[in-house]
Amino acid sequence: MTRTEARRFSKRRRIITIIIVLIAVIGLAATCVATRPWTLIGHMTAANQSSTQNIDVTTLRAQPVTKGVLNAETRLGATLQYDDASDFAAATGIITQLPVAGKQINAGEQVYEMDGVSVPLFHGERPFWRTIEVGISDGPDVTQLEQNLKELGFYTGEVGPHVNWLTREAIKQWQRSLGLTGDAVNGVFNPGSVALASSAPIRIKTVNAKLGDTNVSPASYTGVTLHAQSTITAAQAATFKAGDKAQVILPDNTTVDTTLTAVDQGGQSTGKDGQVTSPSVRIDFPDQTQVAQFGPATIQVIVPNAAAANTETLIVPVTALIAGAGNSYAVEVIRGNEITRISVEIGLVAGAQAQITKANGLKEDDKVVVS
Repeated sequence: MTRTEARRFSKRRRIITIIIVLIAVIGLAATCVATRPWTLIGHMTAANQSSTQNIDVTTLRAQPVTKGVLNAETRLGATLQYDDASDFAAATGIITQLPVAGKQINAGEQVYEMDGVSVPLFHGERPFWRTIEVGISDGPDVTQLEQNLKELGFYTGEVGPHVNWLTREAIKQWQRSLGLTGDAVNGVFNPGSVALASSAPIRIKTVNAKLGDTNVSPASYTGVTLHAQSTITAAQAATFKAGDKAQVILPDNTTVDTTLTAVDQGGQSTGKDGQVTSPSVRIDFPDQTQVAQFGPATIQVIVPNAAAANTETLIVPVTALIAGAGNSYAVEVIRGNEITRISVEIGLVAGAQAQITKANGLKEDDKVVVS
């Protein structure tokens, strides 16, 4: 290669290199314009320094912070109801007679009929799982059977886990009371011959089967004891406690002075699509004569706020409270075009409002975001 040719080649190489560098610089500039990394860095810095956010506040629902004395009582909508229903075990034969929904059934009385024979109510926490007859091993199922037979007047011996001749004779007497005769009166207890509930008496809630069915539960049942139940807010659940005074207003406007039996914080899985239970309060009535005549009904519950005082405090809607870890809460305040989250401590909760006992920077007439 001549010296002239070498100079030409070197010049051409420099031009190509310059073109490549220019392309790279232009590409980098375009990327920066699209991503604006300086903005991202600015947001990251701001997030580390403050909980204030810039947002279009016109899209938010807000209510003002007020100042005053919170109502000294909370009124709750509630219901008189029975405990959750359970199903009887499936019938092992053909169902020939069914119970009536709403009927109360005592221990020893017929729940339904199977293969033409009455199936009475027995009670106990432990399912009968085997045939009970003379010669079997001792067990708690024997104790449970003897206890039921003793309560019905058939067993006269000492209740215990051992099957003896008194147990066999008691079973025979009980079988005769069901209308059985001949070889059917054999002193042998079959688990499918009774309808077992955890306690007695019971109330039939729904009939699950139809005549002629087999291997299906004949009905669902509840206890016969009514209690009051009300769904409450998380803030109220944090304020109420078992033993707090309460007044129940019944359907005829008479009242019962009582106390809260239990406060459930909720949050337990229902087993349905990730749903959880709501917070609630429960009131039991040891004297069922106060409520038995009403059955399931809508009522009201008044919970006095024992800590109520006449001093003025800041008040916010309960829907403005944001629950944190434990019993901590916060509110979001709109100031200009910014939202600031402020930690608060709450006092009384009544009438969908919450008393603020401590808040750093929250003021009367501030606008708080509500859900």
